[in-house]
Amino acid sequence: MKEKDVLTVDSKREKRFPKSVVIGLSVAVGVLGLSTIGLGIAYGCMARTTNDYAIQLENVYQKNLYDLVESVNNTETKLSKILASNSSTYQKKLLAEIAQNSELAENSIASLPISQNSLADSVKFINQMGGYTQTLADQISQGKNLSSQDLSTLSKLQQSVNDMKAQINKFVKKVQQNYSILDQSFNLDGDFNNFTIEISKIKGEGVDYPVMIYDGPFADSTLDKTVKGLKGDTLTEQECQKEVEKCFKNCAEISYSGEINSRFETYTYHVTNSDSQVLFVQVSKVGGHVITVSGQGSTSGEKNITEEDAKNIALDFAKQNGVENPQIVWIESVNNHIYLNIAPTENDIILYPDLVKVKVDMASGTVIGYDATNYFINHIPRALKKTGHNANEFKSNLPKDMTVKNQRLVLAPLDYNREVICFEYECEKEGATYYFYLNAENGEEENVLKVIQTDDSSKLM
Repeated sequence: MKEKDVLTVDSKREKRFPKSVVIGLSVAVGVLGLSTIGLGIAYGCMARTTNDYAIQLENVYQKNLYDLVESVNNTETKLSKILASNSSTYQKKLLAEIAQNSELAENSIASLPISQNSLADSVKFINQMGGYTQTLADQISQGKNLSSQDLSTLSKLQQSVNDMKAQINKFVKKVQQNYSILDQSFNLDGDFNNFTIEISKIKGEGVDYPVMIYDGPFADSTLDKTVKGLKGDTLTEQECQKEVEKCFKNCAEISYSGEINSRFETYTYHVTNSDSQVLFVQVSKVGGHVITVSGQGSTSGEKNITEEDAKNIALDFAKQNGVENPQIVWIESVNNHIYLNIAPTENDIILYPDLVKVKVDMASGTVIGYDATNYFINHIPRALKKTGHNANEFKSNLPKDMTVKNQRLVLAPLDYNREVICFEYECEKEGATYYFYLNAENGEEENVLKVIQTDDSSKLM
């Protein structure tokens, strides 16, 4: 009975729709079915490709982490050997190797997804350790032995590196238990990703270094956390993107990647230039000024531009981004990169508190590093007046064994948030370079800095 009812219903449907329509509908349904299967296959392929890329990127991050582990372990071992050795030749060899390990460790950290507007203590510690150990190696090459103070500092270094090693090993265990560096780099807590927060716990503490400078006088000075230098209207993400495109003439592709709201409120972009270099760019919402740029640059060793070209590129980039009256105050060449410190001037006085740092790739002629944080925090009209004295008047206040190579008038950022107009004297003693800062009104010594150089770099003023 039920079967008959069903047949009756089917026969009624056949009477209602012509046979040709039924065939057409069947074909259409078949085509839609095939299309759905095709879309499913395409989606599956895309998902699989995306997943493959994620796995590859996670593997790269983990390799960099394990490279960091190896560099730190080697450094701790070599420091222990130096402290146990009585041979200056062997000590020199180990010190030079530690400097190389420090550079490798910095490269490993730079290749990890650390939030761009953070400066982990570990990076500064490793940088200082590399410079310090290379300096000691150079001293031994000049016939000097390690002093008791040197050995004491190296002992503290060894303890700090040992602590760092223990922290890294804890972190590696988390990775071995399916902690994903890539996933954690997408999770934000404030303006830091979770990976940055974790990795920043790995740092060296308790080492009292000599006062040294590696990349120019007052390169890391930030007197105040209040942003005073931003000017202009609040722009949209699209308007700021146009400002980025103006700055990078060789921009081939640009993509918006989000916002960071900390000391500055910024939009962030990934820029790929015509040389296939990928740059991370932070732009202030107020005024559309580029605050930071970071990228790897070329490793080919090619130099397609001159140092003079690099100066002009850096100055033009700074001017484009609102730096007033910029002047190059420090320049250093390392491999095929040029590092420049640029400061604005007021009444012919160099404003060190407002320093801007630029890195230019000599292969592509592109700005691949830029930090205008100090400038936009500190730069305001100051109405500075020149002193009634000249630099020669106070030369007698310098140590007698110093040879003065250069002198100029600067605004120096000092302790207790002071800004003081000083005469800056670049001096030499036994092959080392020092900077003395004497108060421009009374000749009192305000600060002394010592320049540390390594074998693979040269300083030019």
